[in-house]
Amino acid sequence: MSSTAESLRTALRGQDGAVHRRVRAAVLALGDRPRSDMTYAEEAALAPALLRSAIAELGGSSVAIAADVRLRGSLCEWAAIAAPHLIPVLTGHLDLSVGAIATLGTGAQYQAELLAELDTGAAVGELALTELGGTNGSDQQTTATWDAARDGYWLNSPTAASWKFMPNIASATPRIGVTTARLIVDGQDEGVLPFLLRFRTADGSLVPGVDVHPLPDKSWAPMDHAMIRFNARFVPRDALLGGDWAVMTRTGLRCALPPRARFHRAIAMLGEGRLDLANAASAVARAGLALLVNYATARRPGKIAMIERGTVRRDVISALAAVYATSVLGYQIQDMRSRTRAGDPRQAVWSMLAKPISAYTAHQVLLTCRQRAAAQGSLRANWIGDWIGTTEGIITAEGESQLLLKQAGLAALAGVDITAFELPATPADRPWYLQLLVEREVTVAAGLRGHDPAAAGVAIDRDTAAIELATATAERLAATAVHTAAHHATDPTARALLESAAAVYALERIYARGIWYAAHRQLSQSAARAVEAELLRHRLVLGEHLDVLVEAFDIPLAALDAPMASTDYLAWWQRWAGWPGSPASGG
Repeated sequence: MSSTAESLRTALRGQDGAVHRRVRAAVLALGDRPRSDMTYAEEAALAPALLRSAIAELGGSSVAIAADVRLRGSLCEWAAIAAPHLIPVLTGHLDLSVGAIATLGTGAQYQAELLAELDTGAAVGELALTELGGTNGSDQQTTATWDAARDGYWLNSPTAASWKFMPNIASATPRIGVTTARLIVDGQDEGVLPFLLRFRTADGSLVPGVDVHPLPDKSWAPMDHAMIRFNARFVPRDALLGGDWAVMTRTGLRCALPPRARFHRAIAMLGEGRLDLANAASAVARAGLALLVNYATARRPGKIAMIERGTVRRDVISALAAVYATSVLGYQIQDMRSRTRAGDPRQAVWSMLAKPISAYTAHQVLLTCRQRAAAQGSLRANWIGDWIGTTEGIITAEGESQLLLKQAGLAALAGVDITAFELPATPADRPWYLQLLVEREVTVAAGLRGHDPAAAGVAIDRDTAAIELATATAERLAATAVHTAAHHATDPTARALLESAAAVYALERIYARGIWYAAHRQLSQSAARAVEAELLRHRLVLGEHLDVLVEAFDIPLAALDAPMASTDYLAWWQRWAGWPGSPASGG
């Protein structure tokens, strides 16, 4: 790898190259890939064995993997790239099951016994949170009724709306995990809290009191989704995961928080999974671009290579700038997370910002890759369709992304000023285009606080204004992340490329919102011309260095064994067909 590519790679992933190489080797050793030769159910059934193998390859302990921010994050990224049947279950196992026990557990024997099975992957971890009637936060309808005589709780689903919806639990393999339920003690509602339980035994049988009905296939990322109905499922007192802040005694619940605040305190654990998913989305976007650039460089539909055509080159440049922005942002938040004390409530909001911007960006980038690759991009053999499916799942998983933006924006009204969020080591001086992003963000925030959604442009109410604010904040942070990386880069060419990536990303967002800037008198005619001129200049800089920008992604294309990843896609198809070459011309 060239010194420039190495400097760019450091901006993307820091100095933890050894961790990434170790994880990459472990994931590639799984041999997973898109499988057109299997049914949907057969593909979904691959996940448990892949999970056990990945855990074994990385030391044998889910607990250790989950506790290591870098290792866990790297595993999610490489699984998203090269293990399409593993990534759908990974954060549910590591973050939402193992991580939930680590964060909210008490060390009780019951919890330790179930954790031991999750640790090796003998059982797959689940989170049963969403209900058929919706997630509904503190208004969930599943109940956990305290039985002092039995020293435990009875889980029940009193209505169809309370059935847990879409956990991957339909197939007969061991499953252990967490469900959320409304705690009822002596007829009193104590709020929604998490409970640890076994869903399926070691032989895959359902435990008494748990009814499961498989759901229809979805159109991406095969998983054994199902509905769950609890029918007098008993769990012991230690099933409650409340840490030291929600403790069940024989005389009742001891918790200082008001009942409706307990759910939100408990699901703070989702922040880790959301950040892992954000970075996984950026990872598959990087892989998609590496694949497209490789193919577009090799394909010559006329006298020039496909990559030299302006219609392809322009889209690749914009996509590269966006993926650098979200990738560097995700890494910097991960680095900050590894240095921040546990329990900081702002970290959950950072994840609410990171997942939507990364997932939406990756989805759009991968659609661009699929469309520019035309017929080749439509084939599962070229991976892009599966990567799009992965991002579709990420957009929805662990909090629908638009709702996360709304919650992050509304946090400004609850004492968490997201406009004040700054990444570590951000330079004091901002380029003028970053300052324009700041000015829009501050204007929208002031309007939201002043009950004036029109400050956000065409927002129709408070919620849509909150989405505009959170989007503005996330975009400002993403552009600033790359600008900061440029400031600290040691290689001069890498520094210039990162600065151009920051400029293209920021200026494209300003250009797209030109009407808003004009309406709020924040963009004069001369400034608008400067936006156009600088955007063109920085696009041309990136366009001259596509090869090194992609080299820094460090995607092992040969390991994907795909026609678009090959050095000679024509030869790949010849080998696939078993045809040694073109037939002789007829006379």
